[in-house]
Amino acid sequence: MGIESEKQITSSQDLQCGLSNQLLEELPNKSESIKIGNHTYPTSILELHRPTGKYISRALIKVFNAFSRKGIIRTVGNSCAPGLLFPKLAPNQGIAQFAHLELSCPIISVNTLGFEKYPDSVTVKAEPFMLLDLPNHWSTFDDYLNAFSSKYRVRAKKVYEETQGISKCYLDEQAPNSWAAHCGSLLATTLQDKTIAIGKNLPELLICYHKSLGENYRIIGFHQNNEIIGFITYIIDDNKMFAMHLGLNKDADTTGKLYQRMLYTLVEEAFELGITKINFGRTGAEIKSTLGAIPIENSFVVFTRSKALLFLFKVYVKYIQKKFIYTYRSPFKADALKSPLPA
Repeated sequence: MGIESEKQITSSQDLQCGLSNQLLEELPNKSESIKIGNHTYPTSILELHRPTGKYISRALIKVFNAFSRKGIIRTVGNSCAPGLLFPKLAPNQGIAQFAHLELSCPIISVNTLGFEKYPDSVTVKAEPFMLLDLPNHWSTFDDYLNAFSSKYRVRAKKVYEETQGISKCYLDEQAPNSWAAHCGSLLATTLQDKTIAIGKNLPELLICYHKSLGENYRIIGFHQNNEIIGFITYIIDDNKMFAMHLGLNKDADTTGKLYQRMLYTLVEEAFELGITKINFGRTGAEIKSTLGAIPIENSFVVFTRSKALLFLFKVYVKYIQKKFIYTYRSPFKADALKSPLPA
């Protein structure tokens, strides 16, 4: 059935990445840090990019970026590393909580979980994060598949059958000059119909992750006929995994089975690494739900003192913004997530 509201969690710790500051300090669009309450957070310059689209749309994006570079618009965290940092905002407080940044920056954006509202702001709903919990009584990938109902187990086996001629390798074990340019091109192709906020130089972005996070950032390439036709990356943070970048040759994945194989590969990796939580990220919510991931409500809070800007933002949210309505599935048999009783 169609669902507009997502599952809520009581803490951001399930989705917060402990390595976020380490990465955010290295990203090229970083800006000064600010204090919110008792915590200090990095900020960044938000720049949008749309590889394709109407001239007017691209012109408006250029205007937006020009204002952003002048410090008029600032993001707490970094749009080049989405879903890793969720600042704790003060309830019932507006833009004044940003420790003097409100005096020099008229617009401040913060990524939050849930849909809370604050003074001097508009809360904009975003695509949900998809989170998969792996219970302790599953010790292998086969245990995970055996928890599926027969329909979804057959579908999973078909994905592997139709991609059996594709092999995987760990690109991060090779020098960046052997994979960065090609993977950047695959990522750009995958994102070509979207307005993105992760910058134009995608090979440089992948290298930045690789250098900043070291062995905690893995890049899995998928080969067919001696060519990389797809890749997926993830971050390891203790018992948590964060899916990050995915690129594929759409001509080589006309059925979508390679995309699904990549997602299943992350679950395989999780069992090998002792991971218990996988954040599959945003986008593709419906297909990720067929792997057992559940939606976590995700929003952006945009603060400003300008009443005119607040009015425009509210008009955008009410009349222009795309509504996210998904049909979520669960592949698991009844009680499959419950730990079996001891004999």
